[in-house]
Amino acid sequence: MKNKILMFGLLVGIFTFTNNASAVSQNSPKVVDTINQVQQVQANNQGENTPLQEQTQLQTQEAETNDVPVQNQNQQQNQGEENQIQNQETIGIEESGSAIAEQRKSQVANAVHEMLQIAERNSGIGEQVRLIAQAQNQNQEQLESSLEKVQKRNEFTKLFFGPDYGEISKAEQVLEQNREQIEQLSQLQTQLTNQADQQVLTQQIQLLEQANLEIENSLNKQKGGFSLLGWMFKLFNK
Repeated sequence: MKNKILMFGLLVGIFTFTNNASAVSQNSPKVVDTINQVQQVQANNQGENTPLQEQTQLQTQEAETNDVPVQNQNQQQNQGEENQIQNQETIGIEESGSAIAEQRKSQVANAVHEMLQIAERNSGIGEQVRLIAQAQNQNQEQLESSLEKVQKRNEFTKLFFGPDYGEISKAEQVLEQNREQIEQLSQLQTQLTNQADQQVLTQQIQLLEQANLEIENSLNKQKGGFSLLGWMFKLFNK
């Protein structure tokens, strides 16, 4: 009896094992398929992500590469604008100085013209007035020429050697001549018998004095400032 029970239990175990094995064998392809599908999806995702990552990296590199020329271009543009502004300021200063010089020469020329007319109307002292008037006209040309050379001296040269003391010295000598001649005109003015001519000559003397004062101030302004060897050149031109 015990043997029959054991045999029956063994048969039941074998049958159960067989059924389970069959079930596993039937489900195995499905499991394998599921695993394969998961792996394929992962592979597809990786394949899709790789071009996207590469494209993103390329776009970033291109953006960085494109930024460099833009930055360089902006820097060059800013430098160009600064240089242009400096050049415009320099040109503006030169044009302003030239305009002032032309205006001053025109005033002196008008004063000389009035003085020559006074000389023609006054035969006694007229010749002296005429000579002084002509000298004033020539001196003004020399003064404006010297002042222009002094003003156009290179800044780098001024830093090492100072202003053009040679031209400044020449201009100061001419200014001294002008002062002496203007003093002579003031004495001659008192000798004129025509009161109208006296008033006209007084006005012209004031214009000449004003022109001399402007040039003297401009020269003094150019003499200012620091220079390394300017003191030595200044001694040579005294």
